[in-house]
Amino acid sequence: MEKITVILVTEPPYGSAISAEAFRSAMGLPTVNIVTKVVLMGDAVFALLKNAKPKETLNFGHIGEAFLMGEDFDFTPFIHYESMVARGLTTDDLLTCEVIDNNQLETMLRESDTILRF
Repeated sequence: MEKITVILVTEPPYGSAISAEAFRSAMGLPTVNIVTKVVLMGDAVFALLKNAKPKETLNFGHIGEAFLMGEDFDFTPFIHYESMVARGLTTDDLLTCEVIDNNQLETMLRESDTILRF
């Protein structure tokens, strides 16, 4: 039976290594045959801002673009709808990612074997 891990990223994308560590975990877990899902919620939704230019201001790569490479690393990224709306964002403001609401998130968490929060 496959093991499923959900990684909840809740912290802002820049200012600490938390988002990068979540990404590293998301890259690593599938290598040991763990189905991995990453949910960007809370302030982590800012990671997917289309017009963010962290390279220019922080000399840091766009972490949202990294999360969207999930297919290359066998994990699936999601964005939490309620977090997005609470921050005045729409899908037009963000890089393309599957959106899930509270009900879908609850189901995802109930069906998972492990939850990691960053």
